[in-house]
Amino acid sequence: QEWKGITFTQARKKPYFYVALICTFLAGLVLQGINGIASAHMKDVGLDTGYIATVLSTHSLALAAFKFLTGILYDKFGGRKTMLLCSITATVVTAALALITPSPTGQILAMLYGIFSSLALPLETVMLPLMTNDLFGSADFDHLLGFFVSFNTAGYAVGNPLVNLCFDALGTYVPILCVLSAVMLLVTVCYQLIFVQAARDKVKILSENHSA
Repeated sequence: QEWKGITFTQARKKPYFYVALICTFLAGLVLQGINGIASAHMKDVGLDTGYIATVLSTHSLALAAFKFLTGILYDKFGGRKTMLLCSITATVVTAALALITPSPTGQILAMLYGIFSSLALPLETVMLPLMTNDLFGSADFDHLLGFFVSFNTAGYAVGNPLVNLCFDALGTYVPILCVLSAVMLLVTVCYQLIFVQAARDKVKILSENHSA
């Protein structure tokens, strides 16, 4: 049976709708927060300016490739597994950014951040409409997507000022990066629980429609 989804009125009665909005806000906060200060942090911990430029160039190239890869992964494995991969990547690269030092190991971590942060960023672009459709269907897709885009953008607005405020207070980005990595780990777990509950609701609704 074709899954038409649920309306906004029905969605707002579901607790996981609000959890998903909060997770979307936090993902935007974390990803834009770290992306906005990555270059400054690498310079602050002592990496060479030329090497930082190489890392950022690699990041830009990888971003184009990983957006296509995200779509391929979604087609092959579905939304839940793709969200898991992107979210775990976001958690790991945030932690890697916090651990960067001017040593050879730190340079490797910086390059790994530059490459794989590009796999995390589709959480706030490619995956937003795909996630919305997976969780709630097409019945009220535009309305629901608007909420998720708005919450994600609000996360953008908060992320950079918050991270820079912490730097002004502490003199280093490391503590806030550790906190953001932990936040992203929590978001990863919550996204998985959201997908599980939404799948259960979908089965229940299809069963009720079939019975009717």
